[in-house]
Amino acid sequence: MKREVIFCGSRRKNSDNDFKTQKINFMRNDNTFGIHFILRMNKVKDGKGPIYARIVINGSRCEISLKKRVEIRDWNGSKGLAKPKSNDLKFLNNYLEEVRGQLADCYRQIHLEKKLLNAEQVKNIWLGFKKEEYTLNTLMDYHNIQLKEVLAPGTLKNYFTTVRYVKSFLRSLHKTTDIYLAELNYRFISEFEMFLRKHIPKDHQKKITE
Repeated sequence: MKREVIFCGSRRKNSDNDFKTQKINFMRNDNTFGIHFILRMNKVKDGKGPIYARIVINGSRCEISLKKRVEIRDWNGSKGLAKPKSNDLKFLNNYLEEVRGQLADCYRQIHLEKKLLNAEQVKNIWLGFKKEEYTLNTLMDYHNIQLKEVLAPGTLKNYFTTVRYVKSFLRSLHKTTDIYLAELNYRFISEFEMFLRKHIPKDHQKKITE
């Protein structure tokens, strides 16, 4: 039977107020976020257990091996920290608090970028991995190239016209030339629709009336 010693939410005394404020801010944004340090009891070797950081965000969960081991008798399960009986154990606790702060910074980074929040993203940023992200222009170019031999010339021309309108919309309203697919939402679609309705063509094309 697998057992785990689980920690939830211990902080240094000097950072208690910061932690409480952070928690309130996360709650206001309807996001749940937690960092828990655990010992993997099923991987104990020579009386030492490996320490993992468990990240929980909005129901998603993942764990990171911190490549650190500690004597089972020196681990405080209720606090999720080592018992500070020696300088080495105090240094270990300092390291765990540094990791906690770094993971929280990764969370804030994703939150400020208004990207979808999940535990795996925080883990990847902390480990230095960056998932390849595709942009709207990349998708439109891929679509038109792939269907070039399939679509009728008139239909393909309409797609290229749409691409020009999308780029014009991005420049005029968003002051950019491209966006990530993760940034697409209902508001973007609604604003693009209004842009098309208000647009007055300079060529033979007719203005949208319906």
